[in-house]
Amino acid sequence: MPTDFDKLASDLLAGHNSALNGKNAALKSLAETQDARKIKQMLGNGDTVKKAMASGDTAALEGIVKNILSTKEGARLAEELAKMFK
Repeated sequence: MPTDFDKLASDLLAGHNSALNGKNAALKSLAETQDARKIKQMLGNGDTVKKAMASGDTAALEGIVKNILSTKEGARLAEELAKMFK
């Protein structure tokens, strides 16, 4: 059963932005939080994510997301994103 997050991900991957309309300022603010900065540190320069995306390695991407969501910062960030898109 798809969730709101699944719909958002699907829209983003399909190039649609209806879920993002009017949320730019809120997203920018969320991206500047301490939790978001911690996640950015975890990702480093992003090479692992870039390589996984370029090669279509969904297992690697899933692992990266699970790793992020397993942290308290990642869980809080995901919760805030979920609230934003309800």
